[in-house]
Amino acid sequence: MTTTVRLPHELEARLEHVAAGAGRPKSYYLRSLLEENIERLEWEQALAKKADDIRAGRRPTYSLEEVERELGLED
Repeated sequence: MTTTVRLPHELEARLEHVAAGAGRPKSYYLRSLLEENIERLEWEQALAKKADDIRAGRRPTYSLEEVERELGLED
């Protein structure tokens, strides 16, 4: 799959410098950065969705007292 990415000039220059210094294509580093960070981005997106669902009342919530009672942590 081919994807086009527009980068600010400074970022493009930095990417070119890294790629040239290692003798690898820029696409290698872009792909590597995506592979290393996509899981975190997916997690953040899922977390934001859960927060939205909680705020909208679509997910159950529990009070501290309920959690302590369920876990046997009552004083």
